[in-house]
Parts: sequence; structure tokens; C-alpha cells
Amino acid sequence: MTMEKNSLQKIDFDFLPPMEAETITPDYFVKNYKKMIIMYIANGRPSKDTLTNVYSHVDQFIMWCIDQRMHPLNVREYHVRVYMTWLNAKGYKKDTVSIKIIAIRAFFNAAKKMGLIESNPCQDIHTGTSFQFDTMASFFTPADLFRINAVFEQEKTPFLHWRSTAIMYLMGVEGLRNVEIHRMNREDVDWEIGSIYIHGKGHDRQIFPCKETFLALKNYLDVAPQPKKTDELTTPMFLSDSNFNVGGRISRNGIRYIMDKALRATGLKKKGISCHVFRHSCGTNLYAAEKDIRLVQEVLGHRDPKTTARYSHVADRMTKRSTGAIIPKE
Repeated sequence: MTMEKNSLQKIDFDFLPPMEAETITPDYFVKNYKKMIIMYIANGRPSKDTLTNVYSHVDQFIMWCIDQRMHPLNVREYHVRVYMTWLNAKGYKKDTVSIKIIAIRAFFNAAKKMGLIESNPCQDIHTGTSFQFDTMASFFTPADLFRINAVFEQEKTPFLHWRSTAIMYLMGVEGLRNVEIHRMNREDVDWEIGSIYIHGKGHDRQIFPCKETFLALKNYLDVAPQPKKTDELTTPMFLSDSNFNVGGRISRNGIRYIMDKALRATGLKKKGISCHVFRHSCGTNLYAAEKDIRLVQEVLGHRDPKTTARYSHVADRMTKRSTGAIIPKE
């Protein structure tokens, strides 16, 4: 009983929403939406970075509603479109406006799920995005990954060298997402059977990396300092060297910074090329080597085979060059 009591004392009950949803009024929801919206984003497991961004966009929208002397839950589609016009006039880019509307849509979705509004005023608003390169067709070859790895070898300390190398292998060879590396804990690694438990974007899974990835991970842990910020159950795998978070769990932005720095050093950083291209590289290179779409699906953890099938489609586009069949000729 003592252990149970101690465990309960560490739960922040003040953050939890009321158990009786019917007692939540529109005013209470708007003032305390952060307690509710978290349950309706990313299956109730949004990352800290995701929440920070959503909160920022929703807070801005609520303040706009207050300035307009309008209760946020009385907003209709027309008002959302007026808000979009205001954002455009403020000089926000099209992609930024799209991200803000997605956050507001999540706000109204939570309110609808709780019976506070009948319909989501953002339901039929599709902002679209500006032109982007086909990132599915963008990937780093094994030779590119070798060049990136060479950049990491020039890091000033073994810790930075092997941290970057291990992250690159997990992304470019094993196909992990940024957020999955951010969430990784030292307890997730089973060294005996050679597996890693992955806290995924939509669902968790177990992966079996190659020996080279495990070697990079082992070399990193051999030189990594002890984490300064842990909880009772988990120890962050990758540590930050940022002045504001030394020894703490590395952030998603920190991971992006590491990879973007190497991409710039190798000349591989171009428009439309982001950290996520490392994951595409895994799928593209693995399919090219094995011609097994089911294997690619398993490695990348796709639930829907249609998602994985895009890699074979991209491979066909790059190799067949179908329009060659209709070139002008006698």
C-alpha cells in the first residue's frame, strides 16, 4: 500500500481533466483546453514539440477571438476564413497558415468530441501547401551516407562524433523517424537478442538493426556522459550538448540541427531536403537492394502497404523513364 500511495503522489492530478465530461462548460474548455486537446492528438501521445507548436497556434487564435469579442466556440467557418485573411495580411507564408489551421482544427475536434459544438468549423477548410519537391524521389545513396559519416568523424569530441554517427545509422540505415530517435531510451535496447523497442509515431514496434548500427550505438554509449535529467523508469538514449539542456534528452530540433549541418558540409542540403529524407533513403536503398516491398514495409513500420508501395513506384519512375517510348521518330 505504501508503494501505491507514493506512486499516486507523483501524478499531477491538477493537470488531468475532470472525469465527468458533461460538467465541462465552453468557458472551462477554452481556459483549460490544454488538458483536453492532448487526448485527441497523435492517439493521445503527442511529442513535447508537437504540443508546444499546437498550443502556440491555438493561443494565437483564442487571443484573436477575444480581440473580436467572440467566444472561440461560437466561431463558424466564415469566421475561420476571416482569421485566415488576417493571417495572410500579417504576412504569414501559405505553409505557416496551413499549419495554424491544422492546429485550430484539432482544437475544435476536441470540443466536438466532448459535445461542446455540433460541427468543426475547420472541417471543410483546406488550405493546401505551396509547391514542394517530391521528397519520396529524394534520397541519399549509400555513397552519400558515407560522405555524411565522414563529416561526423571530424567532430571535436568522441561523444559528438559517435552521437551523430549513431543517429545517422538509425535514420539512414534503419529508417527511424526524428521523433522515434528523440523518444529512444537506453532501456529500449536488448543487447542480448539485438533488438530495439521503438516508441513510434502512431504505434510502437520492435526492430532488429544490422550489426553496423549496433556497433555505432555501442561506441556512442561507451563515450557518452551520464544523463543529468532522467525519470524513475527511463534513461534518454541521446543526450543534448546545448547550453540550455546539457545532459538532457536531445530535442527534435537538436537532431535536425546535427543532420542539416552535415548536409550543408557535403553540399547535399537543398530545397525540399529535410531530415526525413534519411528515412526515405532507407526505404529506397533497401528496395533497390532486395526488391522486396514487404521487407521495406516491415523495416519502416508501415501499417498500410500502400504507403510502402510508393517506394517501388518511385523506383519505376527513376529507372523506366516511360516517356522514352513516345519520343519523336520516323
